[in-house]
Amino acid sequence: MRHIDNPAEIAHGPVLIGFTFNAVLLGVMFTQVYLYYTQFKNDKMWIKVFVAVLFLLDIFNTSCDAAYLYLALIEHFGDFKYLGVVTWLFDTDPASTGFIVTLVQSFFAWRIYLLTKSWIYPAMILATAITGGVTAILTPVEVAKVPFFVDIGLSKTTISIWLASEVLGDFIITTVLVWHLSSHKTGFQRSDMIIDRIIRLTIQTGLLTMIFAAINLIVFLTDPTGTHLLFNFFLCKLYSNSLMSTLNSRGGWSNGPSGMSTGKDMEDHTKSLPNTYKPQVHPPPMKPSEIINFTSSRHTEVYVNVESHELKDTQGRGPVQPQRAMFDDKPGRDYP
Repeated sequence: MRHIDNPAEIAHGPVLIGFTFNAVLLGVMFTQVYLYYTQFKNDKMWIKVFVAVLFLLDIFNTSCDAAYLYLALIEHFGDFKYLGVVTWLFDTDPASTGFIVTLVQSFFAWRIYLLTKSWIYPAMILATAITGGVTAILTPVEVAKVPFFVDIGLSKTTISIWLASEVLGDFIITTVLVWHLSSHKTGFQRSDMIIDRIIRLTIQTGLLTMIFAAINLIVFLTDPTGTHLLFNFFLCKLYSNSLMSTLNSRGGWSNGPSGMSTGKDMEDHTKSLPNTYKPQVHPPPMKPSEIINFTSSRHTEVYVNVESHELKDTQGRGPVQPQRAMFDDKPGRDYP
């Protein structure tokens, strides 16, 4: 193993890289939140409050990470003893990350319940979300007992349960949503295109968080250094942005005249998909006497269908045959 003279390379190098992605994704989160509050004003109040809480937690997470890096790399530059100690500012990252992930996965559990009307899958997701959140908060408590980066491995069980719970929750959410939406295809092109669009969004967001959470877990279990912190420091931003991406993409699911969602959730639209196709109702054929033919010919003609009636001559000369009359706009024409 290569000898490391600078202890900052053990943890603070990966932390600095991870924080860079964290800050970039916070900027994306600013845009997502702005779009949400300007486009979905009819959403329920609790959803708006939920988004605000999630946004404030993201800001808190990034602010604490920035403060920790400034103290460690600027104010305590060259202080090797300080660089080896896990401070309370550092401990805010796993705690806030676990809280954010729990909120996001719980939100998706609620949506899955509204879609499936079953508590089985939502209960499984809530169990993994709560487990991940509790172990994430317990991680700083465990680390505080021996507050050194080289001893973080002593808390491997708690951290492993935390990260594994996140991966399992993402797997259930992605699998259930894709399976449920696929089973609601109607066979009509327009409805199926909308369902395919939602499925692609579900895979892109849920699969992304699941992959990075799995990488974070694998690197933590296989690498004794702090390389896993690179992924852990921006993981919460992936979750919050995936939720906001799901909320903001509802504008493309609506059939309203403005093309934007009216505040109803995805489950309302999904349940209405089988009824989105309405056959065209053709009016009954018009009678010949009701037709006025406006063609591109030299003049306009009106066709009048005169009903046939049998008239009898009282003098015994037999029935009188009806005549068909045609009127046009040519003056001076004699009709028999």
